Amino acid sequence: MVENEDYRTAVFGKTERTVGWEGDGVSHLFTLDAVICCQYASDAMRVRKALANRLAKYKLTLNEDKTKLVSFERDGYAQGNKQGSFDFLGFTFYWGKSRKNKPLPKVKSSGKRLRNKLKIVNGWAKAVRNKYRLHEIWNRFCIKLAGHIRYYGVSFNICGIKRFIHRAIKILFKWLNRRSQRKSFTWEKFEQFMQEFPPPKVKIWHVLF
Repeated sequence: MVENEDYRTAVFGKTERTVGWEGDGVSHLFTLDAVICCQYASDAMRVRKALANRLAKYKLTLNEDKTKLVSFERDGYAQGNKQGSFDFLGFTFYWGKSRKNKPLPKVKSSGKRLRNKLKIVNGWAKAVRNKYRLHEIWNRFCIKLAGHIRYYGVSFNICGIKRFIHRAIKILFKWLNRRSQRKSFTWEKFEQFMQEFPPPKVKIWHVLF
Protein backbone atom coordinates (compact mmCIF):
# COMPACT_ATOMS: atom_id res chain seq x y z
CA MET A 1 0.00 0.00 0.00
CA VAL A 2 1.28 3.43 -0.88
CA GLU A 3 1.23 5.95 1.99
CA ASN A 4 -1.19 8.84 1.52
CA GLU A 5 1.31 11.59 0.65
CA ASP A 6 3.30 9.28 -1.60
CA TYR A 7 0.03 8.21 -3.19
CA ARG A 8 -0.93 11.77 -4.02
CA THR A 9 2.47 12.68 -5.44
CA ALA A 10 3.42 9.48 -7.22
CA VAL A 11 0.02 8.60 -8.63
CA PHE A 12 -2.08 11.73 -9.14
CA GLY A 13 0.75 14.22 -9.52
CA LYS A 14 2.58 12.13 -12.10
CA THR A 15 -0.63 11.32 -13.96
CA GLU A 16 -1.65 14.97 -14.20
CA ARG A 17 1.77 16.03 -15.48
CA THR A 18 2.02 13.39 -18.18
CA VAL A 19 -1.52 13.02 -19.53
CA GLY A 20 -1.28 16.01 -21.88
CA TRP A 21 -4.34 18.14 -21.19
CA GLU A 22 -6.16 19.76 -24.10
CA GLY A 23 -8.23 21.94 -21.76
CA ASP A 24 -8.25 22.97 -18.11
CA GLY A 25 -8.29 20.43 -15.33
CA VAL A 26 -8.18 20.25 -11.55
CA SER A 27 -8.21 17.44 -8.97
CA HIS A 28 -9.67 17.35 -5.47
CA LEU A 29 -8.09 14.72 -3.23
CA PHE A 30 -8.99 13.40 0.21
CA THR A 31 -6.98 10.41 1.49
CA LEU A 32 -7.61 7.74 -1.16
CA ASP A 33 -10.69 9.36 -2.75
CA ALA A 34 -10.50 11.90 -5.53
CA VAL A 35 -12.54 13.88 -8.03
CA ILE A 36 -10.77 14.96 -11.21
CA CYS A 37 -12.48 17.69 -13.23
CA CYS A 38 -11.69 18.03 -16.94
CA GLN A 39 -12.85 20.64 -19.40
CA TYR A 40 -13.12 18.11 -22.20
CA ALA A 41 -14.44 14.54 -22.23
CA SER A 42 -11.38 13.43 -24.23
CA ASP A 43 -9.14 14.61 -21.38
CA ALA A 44 -11.25 12.70 -18.85
CA MET A 45 -10.92 9.46 -20.80
CA ARG A 46 -7.15 9.89 -21.12
CA VAL A 47 -6.79 10.66 -17.42
CA ARG A 48 -8.76 7.56 -16.45
CA LYS A 49 -6.59 5.35 -18.65
CA ALA A 50 -3.36 6.97 -17.48
CA LEU A 51 -4.43 6.73 -13.83
CA ALA A 52 -5.23 3.03 -14.13
CA ASN A 53 -1.82 2.40 -15.69
CA ARG A 54 -0.10 4.45 -13.00
CA LEU A 55 -1.86 2.61 -10.19
CA ALA A 56 -0.91 -0.74 -11.72
CA LYS A 57 2.76 0.13 -11.20
CA TYR A 58 2.06 0.16 -7.46
CA LYS A 59 -0.04 -3.01 -7.68
CA LEU A 60 -3.20 -0.98 -7.08
CA THR A 61 -6.42 -0.82 -9.06
CA LEU A 62 -9.26 1.65 -9.47
CA ASN A 63 -12.39 0.90 -7.48
CA GLU A 64 -14.75 0.25 -10.38
CA ASP A 65 -17.81 0.71 -8.16
CA LYS A 66 -16.72 4.26 -7.34
CA THR A 67 -14.90 5.22 -10.53
CA LYS A 68 -16.99 6.66 -13.34
CA LEU A 69 -16.98 9.35 -15.99
CA VAL A 70 -19.74 11.90 -15.44
CA SER A 71 -20.94 14.75 -17.62
CA PHE A 72 -21.23 17.69 -15.22
CA GLU A 73 -21.50 20.84 -17.33
CA ARG A 74 -23.13 24.13 -16.46
CA ASP A 75 -23.87 24.97 -20.09
CA GLY A 76 -25.15 21.48 -20.80
CA TYR A 77 -27.56 21.67 -17.87
CA ALA A 78 -28.70 25.16 -18.91
CA GLN A 79 -29.46 23.81 -22.40
CA GLY A 80 -31.60 21.03 -20.97
CA ASN A 81 -29.11 18.20 -21.50
CA LYS A 82 -29.24 15.55 -18.79
CA GLN A 83 -26.23 15.74 -16.48
CA GLY A 84 -24.80 13.11 -14.20
CA SER A 85 -24.19 13.19 -10.46
CA PHE A 86 -21.46 11.75 -8.27
CA ASP A 87 -20.74 10.99 -4.62
CA PHE A 88 -17.76 12.39 -2.74
CA LEU A 89 -17.06 12.51 1.02
CA GLY A 90 -20.61 11.48 1.93
CA PHE A 91 -22.35 13.94 -0.40
CA THR A 92 -24.05 13.61 -3.77
CA PHE A 93 -23.13 16.45 -6.14
CA TYR A 94 -25.76 17.38 -8.73
CA TRP A 95 -27.01 20.32 -10.80
CA GLY A 96 -29.94 22.41 -9.69
CA LYS A 97 -31.16 25.98 -10.00
CA SER A 98 -30.66 29.04 -7.85
CA ARG A 99 -33.44 31.32 -6.65
CA LYS A 100 -32.80 33.37 -9.77
CA ASN A 101 -33.31 30.23 -11.89
CA LYS A 102 -29.61 30.01 -12.78
CA PRO A 103 -27.73 26.67 -13.03
CA LEU A 104 -26.04 25.93 -9.71
CA PRO A 105 -24.06 22.89 -8.48
CA LYS A 106 -25.66 21.55 -5.31
CA VAL A 107 -25.00 18.85 -2.73
CA LYS A 108 -27.13 16.56 -0.61
CA SER A 109 -26.48 13.66 1.73
CA SER A 110 -25.46 10.55 -0.19
CA GLY A 111 -28.26 7.99 -0.12
CA LYS A 112 -25.80 5.14 0.35
CA ARG A 113 -24.01 6.91 3.20
CA LEU A 114 -27.36 7.76 4.79
CA ARG A 115 -28.43 4.11 4.78
CA ASN A 116 -25.09 3.00 6.24
CA LYS A 117 -25.29 5.58 9.03
CA LEU A 118 -28.83 4.48 9.89
CA LYS A 119 -27.58 0.90 10.18
CA ILE A 120 -24.95 2.15 12.61
CA VAL A 121 -27.64 3.98 14.61
CA ASN A 122 -29.70 0.78 14.69
CA GLY A 123 -26.78 -1.27 16.02
CA TRP A 124 -25.88 1.36 18.60
CA ALA A 125 -29.45 1.76 19.87
CA LYS A 126 -29.83 -2.00 20.18
CA ALA A 127 -26.58 -2.26 22.14
CA VAL A 128 -27.24 0.54 24.64
CA ARG A 129 -30.97 0.20 25.25
CA ASN A 130 -30.43 -1.78 28.47
CA LYS A 131 -27.04 -0.32 29.34
CA TYR A 132 -28.02 3.20 30.37
CA ARG A 133 -31.00 5.08 31.70
CA LEU A 134 -33.24 6.90 29.25
CA HIS A 135 -31.76 10.36 29.82
CA GLU A 136 -28.20 9.09 29.37
CA ILE A 137 -29.13 7.31 26.15
CA TRP A 138 -30.88 10.43 24.88
CA ASN A 139 -27.93 12.69 25.73
CA ARG A 140 -25.49 10.40 23.91
CA PHE A 141 -27.88 10.14 20.98
CA CYS A 142 -28.19 13.94 20.72
CA ILE A 143 -24.40 14.28 20.66
CA LYS A 144 -24.34 11.94 17.67
CA LEU A 145 -27.10 13.94 15.96
CA ALA A 146 -25.22 17.19 16.58
CA GLY A 147 -22.11 15.73 14.93
CA HIS A 148 -24.16 14.69 11.91
CA ILE A 149 -25.71 18.14 11.62
CA ARG A 150 -22.32 19.86 11.83
CA TYR A 151 -20.87 17.75 9.02
CA TYR A 152 -23.87 17.58 6.71
CA GLY A 153 -25.17 21.05 7.51
CA VAL A 154 -24.29 22.56 4.14
CA SER A 155 -26.28 24.69 1.72
CA PHE A 156 -29.23 22.90 0.07
CA ASN A 157 -29.06 19.89 2.43
CA ILE A 158 -31.61 20.80 5.10
CA CYS A 159 -34.08 18.17 3.84
CA GLY A 160 -31.42 15.46 3.87
CA ILE A 161 -30.52 16.23 7.49
CA LYS A 162 -34.14 16.32 8.62
CA ARG A 163 -34.80 13.00 6.89
CA PHE A 164 -31.87 11.37 8.69
CA ILE A 165 -32.84 12.74 12.10
CA HIS A 166 -36.46 11.64 11.68
CA ARG A 167 -35.45 8.09 10.77
CA ALA A 168 -32.79 7.92 13.48
CA ILE A 169 -35.29 8.98 16.15
CA LYS A 170 -37.76 6.34 14.93
CA ILE A 171 -35.03 3.71 15.22
CA LEU A 172 -34.13 4.81 18.75
CA PHE A 173 -37.78 4.76 19.80
CA LYS A 174 -38.14 1.24 18.45
CA TRP A 175 -35.27 -0.10 20.56
CA LEU A 176 -36.22 1.85 23.68
CA ASN A 177 -39.54 0.05 23.56
CA ARG A 178 -37.76 -3.31 23.55
CA ARG A 179 -36.07 -2.84 26.90
CA SER A 180 -38.71 -4.96 28.64
CA GLN A 181 -41.67 -7.19 27.91
CA ARG A 182 -43.98 -4.20 28.16
CA LYS A 183 -43.66 -1.13 25.98
CA SER A 184 -41.85 1.68 27.76
CA PHE A 185 -44.08 4.41 26.36
CA THR A 186 -46.17 5.36 23.41
CA TRP A 187 -44.98 7.56 20.55
CA GLU A 188 -47.13 10.37 21.96
CA LYS A 189 -45.31 10.18 25.29
CA PHE A 190 -41.98 10.05 23.48
CA GLU A 191 -42.92 13.21 21.58
CA GLN A 192 -43.71 14.88 24.91
CA PHE A 193 -40.31 13.79 26.18
CA MET A 194 -38.66 15.33 23.09
CA GLN A 195 -40.55 18.59 23.64
CA GLU A 196 -39.09 18.77 27.13
CA PHE A 197 -35.64 17.63 25.99
CA PRO A 198 -35.48 18.61 22.30
CA PRO A 199 -32.91 17.16 19.89
CA PRO A 200 -30.33 19.55 18.39
CA LYS A 201 -31.72 22.03 15.90
CA VAL A 202 -31.07 21.56 12.21
CA LYS A 203 -29.08 24.45 10.78
CA ILE A 204 -26.67 25.32 7.99
CA TRP A 205 -23.10 25.33 9.28
CA HIS A 206 -21.36 25.64 5.94
CA VAL A 207 -22.65 28.16 3.40
CA LEU A 208 -21.41 27.15 -0.03
CA PHE A 209 -22.92 29.92 -2.17
